[in-house]
Amino acid sequence: MNNENSFETFLYISKKKISILVWKNDTKYKLYENEFILENESINSELSQLEKFLSSNILQIEKYLKRFIKKIILIIDHEEPFKIKLSLKKKNYGNFLNVKSLGLLLKDARSQIKENYNDNVIAHMIIDKYLVDGNTFTYLPGNIKFDNLSLEINFVCYSKDLLNELKKKLGNYHIEIKQILSASYMREYFGNNENEKDKKMDIFSMCQKIIDGHNNNEILLVQKTRKNQGFFEKFFNFFS
Repeated sequence: MNNENSFETFLYISKKKISILVWKNDTKYKLYENEFILENESINSELSQLEKFLSSNILQIEKYLKRFIKKIILIIDHEEPFKIKLSLKKKNYGNFLNVKSLGLLLKDARSQIKENYNDNVIAHMIIDKYLVDGNTFTYLPGNIKFDNLSLEINFVCYSKDLLNELKKKLGNYHIEIKQILSASYMREYFGNNENEKDKKMDIFSMCQKIIDGHNNNEILLVQKTRKNQGFFEKFFNFFS
């Protein structure tokens, strides 16, 4: 276990409990898992108990892995996210879809959210609809030329103040937040997905699927390591 990329660490925070999980990236085998049940369901209780929870678990994990934990994936479940909808249009003058033109439009969308809602941090960015020359799609159409493109994009965000507080707690152990995931978004997505809603999945299984790009309309904000990506994978990994 001498390669930092061979394992992933998750920290789950809700009003009822705090959990930590470490798995091997290649097999998703659980190397370490622990949780603490909260008696007082409040943000102050969570933050105060988080310090104790980290203190009693981080050292154990690092001893087992024989490596320091440098980054962690944070799963937030103790408050509802702030959701923003945004529509953007682009003229394409009869050209084919390409990664660059679509990517620039997405960069513009993300920049607008950061500029106008700068007290929030984006956790998820999902394209809800594609309007191509007046035709509506729920997926990215390929190999077509078009004159006008409109995107309806949903952003799932959390308070920057909250995340700064969590960063401080983790910073005491020299750990950075690699990625933020919304538990409520994941439950809603898998609950509405006909192929998944009857399956019993814990929160970490949902995380695995989201990180692996299970939602074809979600723009991945962190890098995926898969090589030889096709056009659509490159597009949805534009920010990587």
